[in-house]
Amino acid sequence: MGENKVKLLLSTGGLLVITIAMTLLVLTAGFFAGINVSKWQFPLSFLLTAVVYFYAGKSYYQTVSIYFQSLLSGIIVIAVSMIIAVNFYDVSYDGQSYHMEEIYQLKNGWNPTRELLPPSVNMALYINHYSKGVEIPQSALYSLTNRIETGKATNFILLAAAFCLTLSLLLNFSILSTSKSVLLSFLSVLNPVAVNQLFSTYVDGQIAILLLCFFVTAIWVIRDASYFNLLLLASIVIITANIKFTGLVYIVLFAVAFLAWLLFVNYNKVIFQKAFYAILISGFVAVFVVGYNPYVKNTISFHHPFYPLMGENKVDIMGHNLPSGFEGRNGVSKFFISLFAHTDNVMVGNQKQIELKVPFTFNKNDIVSSYAIDTRIAGFGALFSGIMLLSVLLLVLLLKKTGSQWKTMKSGIYALGIIILSVILLPESWWARYVPQLWYFPLIILLMTELYIKEKIKFLKILMYLCLLVNVSFTLLVFRYNFAMTRLIDTQMQQMKETGQTISVQWNSAEANRIRFQENQIRYTSRDLEKAPNTEKIICSEASFVMPSGPADLQKPTQK
Repeated sequence: MGENKVKLLLSTGGLLVITIAMTLLVLTAGFFAGINVSKWQFPLSFLLTAVVYFYAGKSYYQTVSIYFQSLLSGIIVIAVSMIIAVNFYDVSYDGQSYHMEEIYQLKNGWNPTRELLPPSVNMALYINHYSKGVEIPQSALYSLTNRIETGKATNFILLAAAFCLTLSLLLNFSILSTSKSVLLSFLSVLNPVAVNQLFSTYVDGQIAILLLCFFVTAIWVIRDASYFNLLLLASIVIITANIKFTGLVYIVLFAVAFLAWLLFVNYNKVIFQKAFYAILISGFVAVFVVGYNPYVKNTISFHHPFYPLMGENKVDIMGHNLPSGFEGRNGVSKFFISLFAHTDNVMVGNQKQIELKVPFTFNKNDIVSSYAIDTRIAGFGALFSGIMLLSVLLLVLLLKKTGSQWKTMKSGIYALGIIILSVILLPESWWARYVPQLWYFPLIILLMTELYIKEKIKFLKILMYLCLLVNVSFTLLVFRYNFAMTRLIDTQMQQMKETGQTISVQWNSAEANRIRFQENQIRYTSRDLEKAPNTEKIICSEASFVMPSGPADLQKPTQK
């Protein structure tokens, strides 16, 4: 693939990431100025990105054609992402309990820099004090269509961006064939955590994707510390630091590790200084401007930036999420038990138990649980334990093969070490969505084998590719699942609407479902239905309702 194609991929991926960062900056500036979320802000952010992007990348494009092609590609990706997102419901627990509620409140006038939501708002504690780097751009997209599901488009936008960036890097260095570069790029972005959360407003998938973008962009900066690459690096820092609290921890660790590499291993004064100032300035903006709520406000009011998980009157969110059998175990023990168990959503109260298994084996429950949004045990998929063992074997063979020349692999080994350190730092690393970067451990080793061992271990490399593809195929069943659930919810909503009557609803934790009622023009009244007869569940939700008598020919949708 030619040089212009590489430039187009890098330019398109960078444009998409910078657009999300620009949206964060535009809306945050508006909050400080007393301007609420409006439908003009996302288009303005894209236009500002296009202008900044033109001047930052002028020396790189060389042709105006690449610039306009990347703009057109970016517009197409954004449009397609919005169309996909708006046509699927978020059926996740956290999405319906507080992520969608936060997006709704932002779109409808809440200014998080100036006020806190009252306790009457569902899960206001978490909405007020958690990071908002995902929900703010999603509220801007929501305001464009007045359909809350549109916000999920940022998941698809960033996934496309990461694919373009990863492929541009692999093709640029000509280290693999085009087909293998495409395959590895797909395997990289199809991180099970990211894929499972594509149709939801969960935020861990975006951390997974943006940490991949950071790796790729850091390598681009080492090669060429251009204004465009530095702007892209800064944008990644700003977004990642504001996705959730662990996002800030991870991006600080990865950024410091990158600067340490530039300073002590691959020293170039000009590149180091440029990268240092880009990270320093973007880090300041990320924490003290975009992250004013929560980091600054939490520190002032509760003496800890990570309140309510830490600091005064901290809240325990792990007690009811901890799988049975994990009580009293240390982090290392929980991690390895989760890694070598059958994939399942084991937690307190659901009567399930953790079952260990032989790596490379799986059963029906492994497949079904592989596409769950936040599976607690073995959440990277049915074959991931085998993939990890195979990757360690490949690493041993690599070290043995290279012998005294192991220093040629120092960049890959360094990256592996940073990933391991980031996993060790988190006590709850057994839960895949808390450490999504672990997915890149075997992929880095696979790339290293492609670079340093051509034929000797061909069978093991093929086996690794096959295992990764099968594992990903199980995860991709989330598309089929979400399509089926969306159709059932659509049927349910249509039936309620066709009654022409007011629906009695008890929202429980899923109060954001009222937004769907409003969008479908279904009248409703909220009341206690605990003792009411003939109650039904809104599909994939904690909310209950009573269907009034309506057209006799309507049949209730069934959830399989």
